[in-house]
Amino acid sequence: MLTLVRVLHVGLAAAWFGHKLLIPADLRRSLGAGVEPAQALIVRLGLAEKLGVITGLGTLLTGVVMVLMIGATVVRSGIYVGLGLVLGAIAIGATVARPASARLRAAVTVGNLEAAVSEGRTLSQVLAAESLLWAGALVSMLL
Repeated sequence: MLTLVRVLHVGLAAAWFGHKLLIPADLRRSLGAGVEPAQALIVRLGLAEKLGVITGLGTLLTGVVMVLMIGATVVRSGIYVGLGLVLGAIAIGATVARPASARLRAAVTVGNLEAAVSEGRTLSQVLAAESLLWAGALVSMLL
């Protein structure tokens, strides 16, 4: 059973990291191409956000399940460092990325692509920070 949870954990973590890799380029391309491509971006962005929430929480949940299965006192300290970094990534996503995404949507809805581009930059920066935290979590858990 532990092996199954481990495989699920790794798969969810990979999807959580991987789903956001193409978003910054999509933001730049779509927001720079006019209102119609920007409106189409909003649909893709919504799907990416749902995938990110599901895979992020799934990664967290399966990680906690593994800790409980192995034993909280037996788990290496690097796992707890990784947990802290994952919680940091989730917090940044919830407090910075989500509001920026909402402002981006609102700007696109009213046709204000200049404001949307600005919010797109913020969103891209947050995604980069989340990816850095995710990579730190991976390294700390493997070492």
